[in-house]
Amino acid sequence: MLSLLLLVFTFFPQQTPAPTPAPQTEAAKEDPAITALALKIYSQMRAGKVEESLLTDTMNKELSPATLALTRPIFDQLGNPVKLKLESFEKTPYGNRWIYLAVFPTAQMHVNI
Repeated sequence: MLSLLLLVFTFFPQQTPAPTPAPQTEAAKEDPAITALALKIYSQMRAGKVEESLLTDTMNKELSPATLALTRPIFDQLGNPVKLKLESFEKTPYGNRWIYLAVFPTAQMHVNI
């Protein structure tokens, strides 16, 4: 059940990249704007529709209202995160990836943005 949420709450393209050098991991520096964006998107996911301009075309397809409706019970069970802590940041061939630890009242998981 949580693996489905991880699939849904992953905001980077799910494409298999051509072999490239390993991403460069940098020191995790909290960026309040990125954290606020993550919380905004999660809130919209819980509501059943994410503002299209916030996501890539690929992720808009992955996070369609129909898909979000299927995952609503998971979001309802998790509720809002009580803590969102940036753990790492890396540059990839597709852009930047931030990895957060999301702590909920009943669970915790890593979230890729």
